[in-house]
Amino acid sequence: MLAGGKSERLHALGRMRTASALPFGGKYRVIDFTLSNCVHSGLMRIGVLTQYAPLSLQGHIGIGRAWDLDRRDGGIRLLPPYVRQRATNWYRGTADALVQNRNVIADAQARHILVVSGDLIYKMDYGRLIARHEARGSALTVVTTASPDEEAERYGILETDDAGRIRSVEARRTGDAGTVVSASIYLFRGRDLLARLADPSLGPDLVADVIRPMIDEGLPVHAEPFDGYWRDVTTIDSYYEASMALLRPLPPIHLNDPDWLIYTPSEDRAPSLLGAGAEVASSMIAHGTRVEGTVRRSILFPGVHVGPGAVVEDSIVMHDTRVLRGAKLHRAIIDKEVRIGEGAEVGVGEPVRHREHPHDLGAGLCVIGKGAEVPAGAKVGRNTLVEIGVRERDYGRGEVPSGSTVRPRPVGAAR
Repeated sequence: MLAGGKSERLHALGRMRTASALPFGGKYRVIDFTLSNCVHSGLMRIGVLTQYAPLSLQGHIGIGRAWDLDRRDGGIRLLPPYVRQRATNWYRGTADALVQNRNVIADAQARHILVVSGDLIYKMDYGRLIARHEARGSALTVVTTASPDEEAERYGILETDDAGRIRSVEARRTGDAGTVVSASIYLFRGRDLLARLADPSLGPDLVADVIRPMIDEGLPVHAEPFDGYWRDVTTIDSYYEASMALLRPLPPIHLNDPDWLIYTPSEDRAPSLLGAGAEVASSMIAHGTRVEGTVRRSILFPGVHVGPGAVVEDSIVMHDTRVLRGAKLHRAIIDKEVRIGEGAEVGVGEPVRHREHPHDLGAGLCVIGKGAEVPAGAKVGRNTLVEIGVRERDYGRGEVPSGSTVRPRPVGAAR
């Protein structure tokens, strides 16, 4: 399971964690979906390759008890880069990460090796995938899906013949929604993958240096279409859209399906409390929250406090954030342990695109990083980015124009 990449397009949300460790759906982390897929599919020998900002992910997974993976035979292993005799080798890419753990893969003596990404939201029975893979005698099966948005350039574009064999994997390019793309789920015949990982000249990228050569050499590489819900959450927009989809009357992915639960470590917190003046509609309210104001079409993680007269709309508010009396949030993503001061307004004004990152902050969202503060009475515009740990003194006049960034001031800097 590939879970160590740096998610630069998440900006403040990805500074201290990989996308796989991003909180999602009121109580989960993104990686919980892929781990739960493995457990429901009967796959109990799992290696999680970590690298960038691994502490959050490591603390979440622990020994795998939440997924019944704390076992002597098999179970879960965290596989970070490690010091060798000659050098410290960071993973240079997806294929290189597998090469550096070839001994772990070989020791498993597995007939098939499933390589998946940990930063996707979907439900899939891998057992059916393996059965199809075996029936076709495939050296590799690549799960495909329709591109979920207009950013088809973010994904590998696949071309197949009438029999389902993949003829080419093209470089990422612009295209319309609905283009057939790789779902970042790859099932290899064990001996084929291990033979390639033993090549000392192998390049670092899984697609360019392993999969494309297998296709070019004429090996049986097949596509397996997946028509269920599938979402990449490595950008601010995709994370927000996937989260808000959970609030629809008929959500595209059900979190309360008793036959396919999403497992996660659960915190010991008190039940949520709705005060006398609370109004809540079309929202997820996790345990340990206290709501005394208004919450509409929003997701509140454990420990959030919405004070009297405060209004939270179309927003995601993570663990232990305090929204004080009379504050207002609109289309905001608020990380953990943030303090929104009394009467502050977040997500106001004209939706001017972010000056530094117009491609990532152009849909009117406001992102506030972990542990930041918003001063009482401040007005924070749309498409704004408040970095991790910003203090009240960093705001100047207390107004943040749309499309701008608030950063912590260096120690001793003039106001």
